Amino acid sequence: MAEDDASVSNLFKEIDEELRQDKATRLWKQYGNTLIGAIVAVVICVAGYEGWKAYDLSKREEISAKYANALDLVQQQNFTEAEKAFKALSSQSGSGYATLARMQEAALLADQGKHQEAAEQYFLIAQNGELDSVFRDMALILGAMNGLDSMDGAEISRRLQPLIGGTNPWRHSATELQAFAEAKAGNKAKALELVKNLADDASAPAGMRQRAAEFAKAYAD
Repeated sequence: MAEDDASVSNLFKEIDEELRQDKATRLWKQYGNTLIGAIVAVVICVAGYEGWKAYDLSKREEISAKYANALDLVQQQNFTEAEKAFKALSSQSGSGYATLARMQEAALLADQGKHQEAAEQYFLIAQNGELDSVFRDMALILGAMNGLDSMDGAEISRRLQPLIGGTNPWRHSATELQAFAEAKAGNKAKALELVKNLADDASAPAGMRQRAAEFAKAYAD
């Protein structure tokens, strides 16, 4: 997972100067990579499993090899050829690897520091009604992460709203991101409300609740 963490580790470097000085922002920088790494791990596992179900053994071996080759190109920083390889894979209709390739195309943009373009790519994936909702919601989360340094905080919060509350599996991550977006937009009271609710949510992961409690203390200052 080191490669995946590295591909998203620069998502928040360009957040505006005032927020970077805020204690809440320092907390986000401390914990952000852990959250992102966990999300990327889920994407890889789920999409890989869908690819396994969709193809017979020979086809799986072929497409898996192509996907592995594309990842090798990324490691070699041959981004042009990697992008071509992922685009070819993304055209494989009905393949779990096609979805994963689309995700990797967006991640490749982020890896090159093109976070606005990456956000737009993720949001396009999120709007694809042919995909399972787990992938659409995941793309929405990753789009918001990439957009934090270049998009209006209120716009990010609006996009995340459908994932907040209810039983959506990404609701906790969406709430955490929405709180950060609201703080960026200058709405500290709303950010404080969100992290307090998250800290008190017994269904949220323990680590996330702890982060939320620390954010609440920071936002309350």
